[in-house]
Amino acid sequence: MKKIILCLAGGLLAVTIAAGLYFYSLYTPSEKTEWGVTFSHSHAEYLGFEWKPVFLDMLNDLKPKKLRLMAYWEDIEPQPNVYDFGKVAQMLAETDSRGIDVILVLGHKQPRWPECHHPGWYNDLSPEKRDEAQLNMVRNAVNYYKQFRSIKTWQVENEALFSFGADCPQTPKDLILKEMEIVRAADPRPILLTDSGELGRWVPVARLKPDIFGSTMYRVVHNPKLGYFKYPLPPAFFKIKGGIMEKMTGLESSKTIGVELQAEPWFADNMFLVPLSEQYALMNPGIFREYVDYAKEVGFSQNYLWGVEWWYWLAQKHGDWGMWEEARKVLQES
Repeated sequence: MKKIILCLAGGLLAVTIAAGLYFYSLYTPSEKTEWGVTFSHSHAEYLGFEWKPVFLDMLNDLKPKKLRLMAYWEDIEPQPNVYDFGKVAQMLAETDSRGIDVILVLGHKQPRWPECHHPGWYNDLSPEKRDEAQLNMVRNAVNYYKQFRSIKTWQVENEALFSFGADCPQTPKDLILKEMEIVRAADPRPILLTDSGELGRWVPVARLKPDIFGSTMYRVVHNPKLGYFKYPLPPAFFKIKGGIMEKMTGLESSKTIGVELQAEPWFADNMFLVPLSEQYALMNPGIFREYVDYAKEVGFSQNYLWGVEWWYWLAQKHGDWGMWEEARKVLQES
């Protein structure tokens, strides 16, 4: 019996290795990575800054060629059917004038805590009215923002099929498809859908037929039970997932990009309560460069750095420009 179990285990291991090698072979890494930045105006405000000076300092000093920006629902529709597109419009006017390529995120689930972003009045709606309001918001947003030529890609929702955040469940697939239909009817630019790099399954997202797929990439995270830990995943892990997705959905690996490369600490608590020494232990220029090299090995054609607001906070509040300067070097590689 013991020999039978060992044979079965060995056979299973051999099949697993063979399958991994097969899917790995299907993935075609990009020869060159283009670097960009994800910027959250609300997070800049959370850190104690007016968002616009942070945004302009980033553009003027770091000179990113690619940006991912968010149209948060609570900003653009503070009251039902009363729209204020001003903040994002100001950013897009700047990117238009500078020739910067932009991914604009539309929808309910958006980057940065609490992940599900909505105005207060949303909470008083019935489930049916919530969906109706969400679709109406997306329709109005895409029809307004499509005037800006720097937008190259529309991202619909953020990690829509991944449950994460404060009271932020998965977005129903039929609702995602309706949002995508609204965006496609309004504008021909490609649509991006995203998923967690480490925990997401990718295939269900790709089966919704986006033009581009986006993966996050976090190396050190915090779990309430495990504490801080580093994902023991080699770059091949992402390549195998990319090969599986291409084989099962037809979405070519060349259409996969990295939308969030960790370049700030993962905070298990309010960051203002975390000593600076602990923050540096979790992220510093050396660790950042290690993560950049890891992402290069994975081979996504684009990678958007995550944490510019924190770099700015270190520089302005603590006089430490190390992360900012290291990011400048990375962005100059594009």
